[in-house]
Amino acid sequence: MRVLTYNIHGWRAPDPDGSFNLAALIEVIGDAQPDLVGLNEVFHPQPSEGGAALALLAARLGMHFAFGQAVSAAELPTGVPYGNAVLSRWPIQAFAAHRLTAGANSEPRGLLETRILLPTGRPFMFYVTHLDHRSESVRLRQWRAASTWLMRERGRPHLVVGDFNALAAQDYPDAPAVADLRDRRAARSWTAPAFDVIALVEKSGYRDAFAQAGVGEGVTFSTGAPEIRIDYIFVPADWTDGLMNCRRWDHPRAAAASDHFPVLAEFA
Repeated sequence: MRVLTYNIHGWRAPDPDGSFNLAALIEVIGDAQPDLVGLNEVFHPQPSEGGAALALLAARLGMHFAFGQAVSAAELPTGVPYGNAVLSRWPIQAFAAHRLTAGANSEPRGLLETRILLPTGRPFMFYVTHLDHRSESVRLRQWRAASTWLMRERGRPHLVVGDFNALAAQDYPDAPAVADLRDRRAARSWTAPAFDVIALVEKSGYRDAFAQAGVGEGVTFSTGAPEIRIDYIFVPADWTDGLMNCRRWDHPRAAAASDHFPVLAEFA
């Protein structure tokens, strides 16, 4: 099973004009040949020539899709709902969008829960989330909220993927580098990042696929100036034996498709 997680930058390329990036996304995702894809920063139904962008993306890739709203159309100037999405090579039997706790100055975030019917006939749970980008304390509250749904999966194989906007301590062993990173993030009026969220995720019984079986460079943001790793694939600790490898998907068109690199993991 090949699993991809990808923040698609709201259907906009990271170029100065923010051009529509559907064609590049089809190429980047399609060449990875994934079975399951978790998408962040998805507007749906985003109008495009020929129909809604998410439906077109799924059709071109030969996949099923589900969308989980985190922000309603009424809350956005675009008038198009915003949230997470799943693409699946196999049928999606059911899905549910759960809204996560938001801070006073934070945009709403969500957890998309999907039940996938595997070729074996067994169901498999696949979760996609996107945590707050400004505050570690808000991210902590959001993960605790997500955990109330995830705890139902204890003892069963499932995956949690997405843009956690959080740092893993093992990625930053050099204290001066962390201080520099915090200064630059604080300059954007974001709370200085810590390592609390990923530590809590692991304490909840998950393992970071890249930390367990990473190959090559892991930094996922940004494609223009790689700086930090904030996109993750988490697997329950009891099921890491099935993890074969995990890597940043360095497609030639990645920088034209989004400001994030996708992350690809392969499971036996």
